[in-house]
Amino acid sequence: MSGMIIEGMKLRVDELFYVVDAVQQNSLSKLMFLSPLDAAQKKIGGANVKVLSHQELTRKINNNEASFYDQSTSHLTGVPFLSDKQIKDQEMWHSFVVDHLARHSKNYTSNANIDESRMLFDWNKFNSKCFSKSTCQAKVKAYLDSDKDPRKLINYDAASCNKGKKRFTQETEDIIYDFFMDYYLVRSDKTAKSTNKICDLICIKVKQLNKEDPVKYPKVPSKSSIYRRLADIEAEMVINRTISKQKQKGLRYKLGREYIGEEPLERVEMDAVYINLGIKSETRTYLGTLAVMFAIDTCTRCIVGYSIKVGKKVSESSDLAIECLKNIVMPKENIDWPCNGIPTKLYSDATTATKGNGYKIMALGLGIMPLVTVSYSPWSKPFIESFFRTLRREFLSRLPGYLGSKTRVNNAHLEQGETAEQHASMTLQEFDEELQKFITQTYHTSGHGGLNQRAPIDVWQKKVSENPLLICEPSPKFIPEHFRGGVSMNHTLYKNGSIKLKNEQYANSELKELSMSGVEKVDCFYSDIDTRSIVVRADKTFVIVPIRAKSHHDEVGFQQAELDVARIGKFNDISSSPRKHYSYKKVTRGLNNFQKMKAKQAENKEHETGRKKPNKLKFDNTKSIDMNDSNARDQIMNAVRAAEADESKNSTMPEFNVGDEL
Repeated sequence: MSGMIIEGMKLRVDELFYVVDAVQQNSLSKLMFLSPLDAAQKKIGGANVKVLSHQELTRKINNNEASFYDQSTSHLTGVPFLSDKQIKDQEMWHSFVVDHLARHSKNYTSNANIDESRMLFDWNKFNSKCFSKSTCQAKVKAYLDSDKDPRKLINYDAASCNKGKKRFTQETEDIIYDFFMDYYLVRSDKTAKSTNKICDLICIKVKQLNKEDPVKYPKVPSKSSIYRRLADIEAEMVINRTISKQKQKGLRYKLGREYIGEEPLERVEMDAVYINLGIKSETRTYLGTLAVMFAIDTCTRCIVGYSIKVGKKVSESSDLAIECLKNIVMPKENIDWPCNGIPTKLYSDATTATKGNGYKIMALGLGIMPLVTVSYSPWSKPFIESFFRTLRREFLSRLPGYLGSKTRVNNAHLEQGETAEQHASMTLQEFDEELQKFITQTYHTSGHGGLNQRAPIDVWQKKVSENPLLICEPSPKFIPEHFRGGVSMNHTLYKNGSIKLKNEQYANSELKELSMSGVEKVDCFYSDIDTRSIVVRADKTFVIVPIRAKSHHDEVGFQQAELDVARIGKFNDISSSPRKHYSYKKVTRGLNNFQKMKAKQAENKEHETGRKKPNKLKFDNTKSIDMNDSNARDQIMNAVRAAEADESKNSTMPEFNVGDEL
């Protein structure tokens, strides 16, 4: 990290924001002189300068007490600035919760205690109504669950970001943002178009699509609506001020330079996408849906890494980010996917996936600058967001059992009670193979609008062939396998040299030696995505321990659940590529007939539980034979002869003479 701290860099230290004024190298360490910043990213005059050592800053970053932040945006934190109303609400709820906790030492959320605090609290002091019991219970629980963080007592109202904007369909929004990517975020005046020209192009495009498909493109956006979306780019607010045209060009160049790297791996964007696709194991057991983290190189638009997690309540985790970072850095087994290396800047959301110490330590150890962007701000990472739209449109929509994005909000195409489990048909291995096939054979080899219709893989290979030193790999001393997302402290080491973790057993000779030397407790670092091995730490010794072969079964595998350079003339020496489309190997795609499938599942369930039994045979007692009757023998023989006659009458065997050809 020592080479990353430079003058002008902006940091958050504790709860305040600073800019690096100077870096002084001593014989023992490196000192950084930081000046405080205000909300407009300006130095605060007369404020005290903070001095930090390199070791202290590293420790604070690892403990979430400090972080680099995105310099291309005016927001200084991962949370939007609070309005006056939000500040007032926060004061009110904080006062309520503090009074409530002081009054009751236990049973904080019981109905009687909450009702008592509601009646005794002075709501008029804050010009507010008396809130319901359930709301007060939720506030108390949120405050306690967040370790008494008052920021959790208010709603940040992400929907207010869209206030005053017209609502368009997702397809129309995709067209608008694709034009911004291909014509606005470029660094050449010869190919970059004015905002007014971009608005004209968007309107013409949507008019054409409206005639073809009026359902997806029902309304042609006005120029004012498009200008509002341009305001999402923070630098655009500065450009819209009354300044000279020359200064506008300079600011716009700086904006494009901030978003698009000059060389591969200069700027990489990483984010996760939730996929409503049910996954089954090899034994047809339902495992859950998917969370996939992707990393994209903004210079070449190549996908440089990904990681997958499956679960019935799957979510982003530090494990997902670490495995994705490993995939970015290390060479891939797929020979058609040569994209890997150490990024200079790695942009990600302010989520739990990238807040973990393991992810930060690994990134800083590799010399990567992990930058956190503003939450709910897609313009902070426009290229990965654009790829997600392509992924859903060109790949996921063609897979069997995919329910579509945002099914909880837009689920008009689903029946009541329809879930991903009922449509699950693919295994994790099948999805992984199809995903790699889409990336390497379709996305990487298709002409990209932001690359002047050049294929991302062609741009990558040309850049790397011109300067092979662009691709830096970890030093031999750096072992990515030492990093895991989960940790179990003071874990028991058994005398036979084994460890039981997540219902699996891990053992090797080194653990046996540790147990024989008297070690009983160790720290285990594990991954829910790759369960083939764990990392064990005893004192300062790290050991990679594989899973025991005899405990391996079908449910164990790679996963614990189973087991987009700007469009300019510099690419003229690369031939253009046609746009390709992914097709799934099987004829069946999309969703099955829900009603038939539901009826079949119900029938199978009844048979399994024994609630549905075969119909009883009915007997005609009038045709029974009394064995005590004197002519019982004659009745039996008549019944036998009648049965034989019926059998010969219904026989399908053809008549033939002896010796004839069969």
